[in-house]
Amino acid sequence: MLQLVLLTLTVGYLVAGWVGRARESVFAVSPVTIWLAVIIGIAAYAAGLSYLSLIRHHALFTGVWDLGYYEQLVWALSNWEIPPISTVWGGHPWGNHATFVLLVVAPFLRLFPDPSTLLIIQSITLALGAFPSFCIGRSIWGNQRAGVVFAGAYLLYPPLQFANLFDFHADIFATPILLSAFAALFAGRVGWALVWAGLLILVKEDMALVSVMFGLYVAVVHRRRAGFVLASVACVSFVLLVGVIIPGWIDRPYFSLFNRWTHLGASPWEIIMSPLLRPAVFFGTILQPERLGYLVLLLIPLAGLPLLAPEILAIGLPPLASNLLSSLEAQYTIRGHYTVTLTPILIVAAVVGGRRMHEWLQQRGWTAFSVLAGVAATSVTASLAFSPLPWSRDPSPRKHFWDATPRSAMAQVIAHIPPEASVSAANHLGAHVALRKTIQLFPEGVDTADFVFVDVGGLDYVGPSPQPEAFSPLLRRLVDTRPLVVVKDGLALFGRGEPSPDAGTRLVALRAVSMPEIRRVGEMTLVSGSVTPSLAAPREYLRARYTWGPAARGRGMPCIAETLISSDGIAAWEQRRPMFHALLAGEQWPTGLVADDAAMVAVPETVPPGRYTWVVTAWYGAGPVPCRGRPDGIASLAVADVQIRPW
Repeated sequence: MLQLVLLTLTVGYLVAGWVGRARESVFAVSPVTIWLAVIIGIAAYAAGLSYLSLIRHHALFTGVWDLGYYEQLVWALSNWEIPPISTVWGGHPWGNHATFVLLVVAPFLRLFPDPSTLLIIQSITLALGAFPSFCIGRSIWGNQRAGVVFAGAYLLYPPLQFANLFDFHADIFATPILLSAFAALFAGRVGWALVWAGLLILVKEDMALVSVMFGLYVAVVHRRRAGFVLASVACVSFVLLVGVIIPGWIDRPYFSLFNRWTHLGASPWEIIMSPLLRPAVFFGTILQPERLGYLVLLLIPLAGLPLLAPEILAIGLPPLASNLLSSLEAQYTIRGHYTVTLTPILIVAAVVGGRRMHEWLQQRGWTAFSVLAGVAATSVTASLAFSPLPWSRDPSPRKHFWDATPRSAMAQVIAHIPPEASVSAANHLGAHVALRKTIQLFPEGVDTADFVFVDVGGLDYVGPSPQPEAFSPLLRRLVDTRPLVVVKDGLALFGRGEPSPDAGTRLVALRAVSMPEIRRVGEMTLVSGSVTPSLAAPREYLRARYTWGPAARGRGMPCIAETLISSDGIAAWEQRRPMFHALLAGEQWPTGLVADDAAMVAVPETVPPGRYTWVVTAWYGAGPVPCRGRPDGIASLAVADVQIRPW
């Protein structure tokens, strides 16, 4: 990542230097062409990011948290349930966050009741932020070319795109709203600017603090006393929301539930005073490499220009401090949605800072468009280097598209669930069935829900993340207590009633196939095997898929050992587990029949970067923990090559 950051910055400054010293005049562009470029950019972003969002959704990269949660909330509002009830949250969702802005979204979900509606609305909403970005650039620079450049920089900004592609969140409405407030302010319409900034209070409770800072900025920097009015109203609103309204819904103090800063203090006052009361913890947190890297990735796509407008950056102090000091890792990475309030502030700061740099360079003989050329080059390079788009050189987000495989059977499985039925669903499946009164995150509702929807294709979700060891006994419990309604493409739906006697064999797809190439692995034969993706980093997931057959009639539990072997023959990691979620014993496995097995593995942080071979061994185990011990002398087989890159 460091190389990509340095490349981005180098390209931007080289282009700026080349344009700055050039003596050729810049060709003229008509106003119509400029407006057409902005409109095309907005349309391309909305269409492209909607398409990519839907790819992620159909490839099961969305979840109950957070797309499913917001689906159920907006669905309840669309059915006039005010205040709404969320079975995902376990009560009033406005006791989770005061997202009153979603009342605007409800009519659209009423007209088009599908998860894709929210994903498309999110892309269109963020795309529209390019229009006020254009207006801000035009107002501050005094020409439309600057407006186009900064509108493009906004649309190409990697943190914006990551937020767009990370499920759905009400927070995203803050981005175009705050940009509209700045656009009105720099156009001289202070009243409208304050109205736009006041609307942030309806987005989420913590957005009220940004409204406070915006009001103070208007009052102090622009010397308009009306800014103090907004700051006062927003401050009172924040106190009411976190001190009265939200606690009234959850029956407990706000910070007892939402304190991600307990390492700094137990109360808001202790957290605010932590630089004085706990300076070692405060500064030790901020100066952690990953948090400093977060700051760098926010600034580099804009060529570092926001640093030249500190008065604008000050408006973002509340969300920036919240992110930098949080114990939740998702808050101090650009790959989440917590940058949506910072994005408009950084864009505006880049416009103002860029103008100041432009004036400084002009005094030294550089041409008028050097800064704009540098911003354009840096934005394009950042998009190519570390954005979430398919052309990015960062393999982590890119794999969501190149390695994404839509589960084609999803619609067929969901068709078996009546709209009024309650569902307990695995996290990555729940967003597909959340438009209903009762949706719970598996294993909640495993005994009470009308249907239980799980993935037996290797994504062993228990709660918010894959947990194979916890998933297997839960799956066995479903097999023993519920009928298997349907299983397709690894998606299994259990209903109510007597258990299905053939559930186990259906779940492992026990069947006869022709085996042109048989590879002996220990006490079994491997018909086929694969590991994807071939390039991963620590904490990212590898998915292994196998089709196995018995070499001979066995006794006991079929077991597998999966090992990462380095190029010098050292085992860097190994796991041992029962095959088929322990659903198929050797005595139940006739010779001549094969069964499918799959596993998801998070690459441990202890595995150093390098090239590895994925090696498997299979045997029959016995005893209370049948797969703990591996017999000596059994043969192994290399299945795939895997490259581990630095985190």
